[in-house]
Amino acid sequence: MNTLQQHKIDERETVKIPVGELRVGMFVSELDRPWLETPFLLQGFELKTEQDILAVQAVCEYVYIDTVRSRIVSYGLPGIKAGQSSPGHRAKPEGGFERELGKAGAAQRETSGLVKRFIDDIRLGHSVDIQVARAAVSECVSSILRNSEAMMFLTQIKTRDEYTSQHSFNVCVYAITLGRQAGLQPRELENIGLCGLLHDMGKVRIPLEVLNKEGKLTPEEFAIMKTHARHGRDILMSGRNIYSGTVDVAFGHHENLDGTGYPRSLDGSQLNLYTKIVSIVDKYDAITSNRSYQRGRSHIEAIKILNDLAKDKIDPQLAVGFISCLGVYPAGSVVELTTGEVGVVIEQNPRSRLRPRIVICRDAGKNRVPVRFLDLSEREHDDQGRLFAIRTLHPPDAFGIDLRQFQDLMEKRVW
Repeated sequence: MNTLQQHKIDERETVKIPVGELRVGMFVSELDRPWLETPFLLQGFELKTEQDILAVQAVCEYVYIDTVRSRIVSYGLPGIKAGQSSPGHRAKPEGGFERELGKAGAAQRETSGLVKRFIDDIRLGHSVDIQVARAAVSECVSSILRNSEAMMFLTQIKTRDEYTSQHSFNVCVYAITLGRQAGLQPRELENIGLCGLLHDMGKVRIPLEVLNKEGKLTPEEFAIMKTHARHGRDILMSGRNIYSGTVDVAFGHHENLDGTGYPRSLDGSQLNLYTKIVSIVDKYDAITSNRSYQRGRSHIEAIKILNDLAKDKIDPQLAVGFISCLGVYPAGSVVELTTGEVGVVIEQNPRSRLRPRIVICRDAGKNRVPVRFLDLSEREHDDQGRLFAIRTLHPPDAFGIDLRQFQDLMEKRVW
């Protein structure tokens, strides 16, 4: 057993342990961060399932266990051998972030451009060639398998005027990432990515005054908006080299497990894996994106919403898996350090998810400075002895930061 730091909290005996050693039956009494910065509704809870463990692993590096209220206090996840990663932790990337970003950027431009061409083709009455889309998605899969952080970084680059193509690309990337977490093989990852890329094709048939309305839709307008699921089914069924999975997902990605979704009010037993995956990642990207009628929510707020939806709307195990994939500070996040400096996360650290690799781009006064790399897992203090740690997560466009400039600089190897 590891040597553990012990102390008293509210007169109860507690022990500090890394999240990789959590087991079902333990009672979590305190986190390594404020409760309000996490998706957990209760300040203190028992780990009742493996999904509960994954949820904690997604946002914390260590926690405090109340040994009195725990039903079990031995350490180590069941079924995981020494040296083996827990389900919530990803394997080490095959390629470096900087090397992969150029390839990921090329795949993004091809995929997003393809969505725009498909939209034009549909409006002109032409059919969609699924085989062309599959080739583009295959490049996204290859990039994610080499180093997923590069693609995740690109999902944070959002422009409202290009929402449709960006949303399609993001859902494609997120679906592949969650599919990988769920154990899908490369060909299956192509399939789920294809479903994500084409899930909203039916919106081409929605009048622009409804689709781009600034403000809440009326009941009549919302009824029109909901028809995009049926339009998507019809469009994809008429496509060339049709893949049936895309039809199912386009038709069903707004269904809910409790039968309250649309257009057919299906329940969870009637939804396949691909539909459940796209339903989750579609919601996350919509929540975090700026729309014509609302500003995007923060990553932490989105996680809280997904956790709430996991009670009866979306698959809880897949939701926890997706939250674990994203981590606390996804690549592309703008973060403020305890020193007041501001940087952009470029890679997570699988062994210390609260201390990612970042690029500093603003000083404590929030002024532009020459960029420099900082791996928080390797350096805890600056030259003056000040603690290097992340204090606050900001929106991607905070402090005048343009992630596209970071992408261009890194792809051109200016640094």
